[in-house]
Amino acid sequence: MSKNLTLIILLLLFSFHFYGQENNELLDSLRKNKVEPTPLEFRPQISLGTGMFTFIGDIANSNNGFHPTVSRLARDLRITQALNSNFDLSFYVLFGQVSANERTLTRNLNFNANITTGGVTVNYNFFHILNPKRNVNPYISLGIESIEFLSKTDLKDKDGNLYHYWSDGSIKDKSENAPDAASAKEIYRDYTYESDLREANIDGFGKYQERTLAIPVDIGANFHLSKRIKARVGTSMHFTFSDLIDNVSDKSIGARKGDKNNDKFLYTHFALTYDFGMKNKTEETIEEFENPEEEWLAADTSDYDKDGVVDFLDECIKTPKHAFPVDLKGCPIDMDEDLVPDYRDDEPNTIFGDLVNLKGVTQYDEDLERSFHTYFDSNFYTDERHISSSGDEGEERTTKREKRINLNYTVIIGTNSKKISANELHKYLSYKNFRTVERGDSVFYVLAGFNSVAEALGGQLQLELDGVTVEGIAVLKEESGEQVEVQKIYTPSQIFDLDIVPVFSEVQKKESLYRVQIGTFSKRISAKAFSDLEGVEEIKGEDGLYRYYSGIFTNKDEAAKYKIKTLSAGYVGAFITVFNDGNRIKLASGGYDVRKGFDDTVLELSKPTKGVLFNGSVQFRIQVGAYKNNIPIEVLDQFLELGTVLPIRDSKTGVTKYLVGKFKTYEEATKEKELIKEKGLLDAFLIGDFNGNLITIQEALELSK
Repeated sequence: MSKNLTLIILLLLFSFHFYGQENNELLDSLRKNKVEPTPLEFRPQISLGTGMFTFIGDIANSNNGFHPTVSRLARDLRITQALNSNFDLSFYVLFGQVSANERTLTRNLNFNANITTGGVTVNYNFFHILNPKRNVNPYISLGIESIEFLSKTDLKDKDGNLYHYWSDGSIKDKSENAPDAASAKEIYRDYTYESDLREANIDGFGKYQERTLAIPVDIGANFHLSKRIKARVGTSMHFTFSDLIDNVSDKSIGARKGDKNNDKFLYTHFALTYDFGMKNKTEETIEEFENPEEEWLAADTSDYDKDGVVDFLDECIKTPKHAFPVDLKGCPIDMDEDLVPDYRDDEPNTIFGDLVNLKGVTQYDEDLERSFHTYFDSNFYTDERHISSSGDEGEERTTKREKRINLNYTVIIGTNSKKISANELHKYLSYKNFRTVERGDSVFYVLAGFNSVAEALGGQLQLELDGVTVEGIAVLKEESGEQVEVQKIYTPSQIFDLDIVPVFSEVQKKESLYRVQIGTFSKRISAKAFSDLEGVEEIKGEDGLYRYYSGIFTNKDEAAKYKIKTLSAGYVGAFITVFNDGNRIKLASGGYDVRKGFDDTVLELSKPTKGVLFNGSVQFRIQVGAYKNNIPIEVLDQFLELGTVLPIRDSKTGVTKYLVGKFKTYEEATKEKELIKEKGLLDAFLIGDFNGNLITIQEALELSK
C-alpha cells in the first residue's frame, strides 16, 4: 500500500510541475502584450452516483471480501471545481452499508455497518499525455475523508431466538452441548442486524469511537454524453485508520482474533455529472464601441410592460397590468405553485402537487370523469339523469375540500431549540393566536390563522415592531384536525422580493389573556399525554425547563371554569396565568379577587413544579410483546401463564401491543417485570399509563414526580 501511495503522490507532484511551467509561460506572454488574465470563475460540476460497497477486513477474509453476498448498495453526491486544465478538486459525501458473513467450523461471525463518509480529493485527468478533445477521459484521484460507522450483528431470528451453530452445519435454538439439546428446533437466519456490536462489548473494547479517517484512492473515466452532461465510471479503495468497523481485530478474544491490518472497503460506482461550465478566457484588447448606437443598445434599460423588470431580464416581457405583481423574472406571481398565476387563479391556495384545471381549481376524480365523458359526448351532462340534485355544486366542492385539508398561513417565530427568556415567553403568550406546532422532536412557535401571505406579512411586520424576531412565513397544512406538516417556509427576504403588499391585521389586542398552566417539567412530555386537554402549548425556556399551557380565554370567568375542569381531570397543580401587552401580570390586575396572604407573584420559577397531578393518575405497565400478525404459538403459551394479558391495537401502524398489570409505583412494576423475564419473555419492558394514554417510561417517571 505504501509503495502505491508513494507512486501516486510522485505522479501528482510531477503534474503540478508541468502546470507551473505552463502557467509561467502563459503569464510571460501576457505580460509582453500587457494583457492581464481573467480570474478563474466558480463553475462547478455536480454529480449523483450509485454503486456497490465491498468490505475487506477480518470477517470473511478468506474470500477477500469480493463475494456478491457482501456487496451493498451505496450513493454519493460530488461537487467538482476545476483548478486548471489538468487538476480538479472534489468535495463529496458518500452513504451506504458494508457487510460480511463468515461461516466456518471454528467461528460464525457476521456484521452490517451503516457508513457515512465526507471528504475531498484532488483529481488528475491526464491532459498532459492524452488528447484533451477525446470523448473518454480517464482520471486518478487521491484524498482524505472522515468516516462514521454504526456496526450491528445478527444474533437472533425474527422470534428473538439466539442462533446456536451446530457442527453439522445447522442453526438451532439451543446449544449443541445443552442438557436438553435433543429437543432443539432448527431455526434460520433472518439477516436482520438487530444487535449493536459496540454495546455488546464482546471483546472488551469498551466505548470506542465509531468514526475514523481514511485515504481514498480512485481510478475511473468520464464519458462525454453532451456538452454539459458526463457519465462517470470508477472504483475507489478506501484505506481506513480503524480495524473495528467489523468489531474484530488482532486484540479480539479466542476464535474471534483477526489480523493486524486495518479495515478497508471498495466502492465501484456509476454517476451522472452536470457541468455548469468554466470560463477562463483571456481578452487581448478591450473592445470599444464603433458608433453611438451600439453604446445605446448596451445601456438599454427599457421596460416594455412597466413591471419594474428591464426587458433584458424579463422572461414575461408583455405582462398585462392586471397580472401584477410580478416576481424577479418579470412573471406573474404563483404562490401555490400550481402553474396558474394568482391573477387568474380561482383557488389561490391549492395543495402543492394537486392536479388543477386552467383556472387553478383542484380536480377530483368526478371532475376527471366528467371531462372524459364530455370529450366523447358534449351532451352527456345535459341529460337530466346526470344533473346533481344537491342544489349547489360549488358549496359541495368547498365542503369536500375543507374536509380533506385546511391551509392557513403562519408566522414562524422560532423552535424549541431556541432559548427563550422569561420576557420573550410572556410576550409570546400575550398574543391570542400564538400556538405551538409539534413535528416529531421539534416544536415550532408560530402565530397562526392568517388567510393569505399578505396578511401573514402584515403580522410579521407588527411582530418586528414589537421587537419579536421572525424566521419566516409558512403554509401550515392540517388534515382531519391533526397537524401533519409545515408545507413551505418563506424567509422574510423572499417575501419582500415577491413584492407583496402587506395587509395589517391585529395580532395583539390591548386586553388581558388568560391561560391555564399545567406545570413545569425538567423533561419533555409528548402532546399525546395531554390529549384530554384543549390546545396544549409547549414552550422550552432558556433554563431548559418545559412549560405546558392549556386553553386561551379573554374572559376571566371562562378561564376559572376551565381551571376547575382541569383540576377535575387530575391536574391538581394547574393554575391561571394572566398576560397583557407583552407582560405577565398579577391575578389581581387581571380582575380576580385575591385573598389576603396569597402569593400573587408573576416570576417564572426555574425549577420543576411538584404535585402537578392527582396521586395515581400515572401508572406503570409491562409490555410483553408487539405483533402485527398472529402471536407465535410458543409465545402464546407464555402469555397464558401470565394470566390477564390486555391487547391494545394501534390503528395507524396495525401493530397490537400486549400489556400486563397496572402498578402504582415504578418499583412494583420493575419487580414484576423481572419475574416475567424469568419466565422466558426477555423482551418485556416498562411503559407508562397516564389517564388511559400510553406514554414512555421516561415521561411516566417525570409526570409521577
